[in-house]
Amino acid sequence: MVEPRSGGGLGAIYRNLQSRLRFMIFGRPLETSVQLEHRLPIYLALPVFASDAISSVAYGPQEILIVLAGVSMAGGGSAVGYQLGISVAIAILMLIVATSYRRAVYLYPTSGGSYTVAKSNLGHFVGLVAAAALLIDYIMTVAVSISSGVDALTSAVPHFKPIHVEIALLLVGLITVANLRGAKESGLTFALPMYGFALTVGAMIVTTLIRYFAFHHLQPMGVDPTLPKNLLLPPAGDLVKSSGTLLSMFVILRAFSNGCSAMTGVEAVSNGVSAFKPPEPKHAAQTLLILVTTLIFLFLGTAFAAHLYHAAPTLGNGETILSQVTRATFGYSPMYYATQVFTLLILMVAANTSYADFPRLLAFVARDNYAPKAFATQGDRLVYNRGIIALTIISALVVWAFEADVSKLIGLYSIGVFLCFTLSQLGMAKKIHELRTKGWVAGVAINIIGAIVTGVVTVVVARTKFEEGAKYVLLLIPIIIGICVLIKRHYDWFEKTMTVHATDFNPLTEAPEPLTVLVLVSSDVHRGILEGLECGRAIADGRADSVLRAVHIEMDPDKTPRLQRRWTEFVEPYIGQKIKLDIIPSPYRWLIEPIMDYLDWTDLERSGDRVIVVLPEFETGSFITHFLHNFTARRLRTALLNRPHVTVVSSRYFMRPMSWRIGRGE
Repeated sequence: MVEPRSGGGLGAIYRNLQSRLRFMIFGRPLETSVQLEHRLPIYLALPVFASDAISSVAYGPQEILIVLAGVSMAGGGSAVGYQLGISVAIAILMLIVATSYRRAVYLYPTSGGSYTVAKSNLGHFVGLVAAAALLIDYIMTVAVSISSGVDALTSAVPHFKPIHVEIALLLVGLITVANLRGAKESGLTFALPMYGFALTVGAMIVTTLIRYFAFHHLQPMGVDPTLPKNLLLPPAGDLVKSSGTLLSMFVILRAFSNGCSAMTGVEAVSNGVSAFKPPEPKHAAQTLLILVTTLIFLFLGTAFAAHLYHAAPTLGNGETILSQVTRATFGYSPMYYATQVFTLLILMVAANTSYADFPRLLAFVARDNYAPKAFATQGDRLVYNRGIIALTIISALVVWAFEADVSKLIGLYSIGVFLCFTLSQLGMAKKIHELRTKGWVAGVAINIIGAIVTGVVTVVVARTKFEEGAKYVLLLIPIIIGICVLIKRHYDWFEKTMTVHATDFNPLTEAPEPLTVLVLVSSDVHRGILEGLECGRAIADGRADSVLRAVHIEMDPDKTPRLQRRWTEFVEPYIGQKIKLDIIPSPYRWLIEPIMDYLDWTDLERSGDRVIVVLPEFETGSFITHFLHNFTARRLRTALLNRPHVTVVSSRYFMRPMSWRIGRGE
């Protein structure tokens, strides 16, 4: 029956506004039947899954030069000349890793990410190592990307510097809302920054190549003479041999590992295969090919332009390498400022890759019972909203704890992803060896080489960044694995305990258990208590073996006479002695302990009974006034639910409909 005014008044207005606001922010709920319509085409999948990888062009080449420029200054040699060779090596490694993940997409059409590949081929424990490492890296991607984007903003507008942490947290919130609206909507939101950045940087590279090869007209810019000397890189000193003419292998590896930061995000597509339009593996593979081709072109092109223009890295708030080569190409033209704006935007939204993959990876782990199962279910917008919210909370805490300082965060970054690259390559090598399809020998060799190189990078990054924060990541990985194992153990125990077998005892084959129904009565007999008594009577009615009792815990003896009078007036005339009121004194004004003692006495008196406790409660119909009542019932429910062989029934009396009827004279 519909009660026209049961939801009226301020409560209805509040609920209506709440629904409208929710729909406006997050969009209307989507039915499961329209899930395929909200899968991603390639042009929208790129902004969702490629933002992190493409944005690394803004800092990848610079990370190489930061090491090499310092060595060159210390030894007087030409260490910067190694930059192109290292960049080419990184591009080849990108190609190897992308080839491996492209194969994995077809072999594992639901998810070809590191966790799935490592778990399937190297065992569940190795899969957990990959999952833990990648989850940490996704969190750090959000923190580092947002913080670096805010740094770019505050460099352009210094007035924002005092509130840079607040701006970072605001950006985390905005990206969260965009992703809670759905994958398709987030793709549309972040398409402009990703495509704008790729086009403007691509235009800079093409212009530079045409000038150099067609017109042979390029003016090296060298070091900006207006740059303060305190922003120039200091000598590396201990990073070079005493002669200062040759680079040590450690320095080359360090520069290589720094530049490999451009590879973060390459695995994103393989983790999100299920988000693509059918046929999922084909579209995911095409997206991965476009991503890695674009990334290699932009990365090598920026590195080559930096080499031609003799761009020099700086510290602090100095000009970035990308800004230098763009300025050298376009001058202070609209194209230069457009590139800077899109660089700022893509750094801010690079975190979106984590928002696309972290919830999916957590869902895969949850489906294997290594994480709470709640993370495996989609919300009403067909996204894993619990995973998105979890990522938001953790990332916001990291940003706040490290004060959105990239220099403090960078030490914890990129270790996990290279560990995942290594495990995925080893897993794919084993899988290809087992399948032995055409060209399997070359496939195994490529993956083994990739695993060795990414493994070396993992070791170098862990060694060089150990004191900068890598030690915390190396400590967190086993902690996360330990938590996952404990969760899995609980779910295994739960399934073993709760699963029904044909030989098990089935209570439905036996006669119903005798009932002891207890209705808890407050210090007064009001409408809610009468409804509770009626609920208890309905449960016990018709059962000759049932016992119905009302229990009152006397904490204020002065109120007991009134309770007894009203009991005699409103209860006994209608049900007589079918229900007895037991008054239990509580001289210390305790509530829980007397109830528990009474239940113990009941167990002794009627051993084997199923005890049902009825808790009379009432709803005021107002969100605000609801919190002014029912505290006693909440405490009792919490205590009783932890007692075995006791069933708690909540009898709820709704005040709003009754007050409307009374007001109408009913």
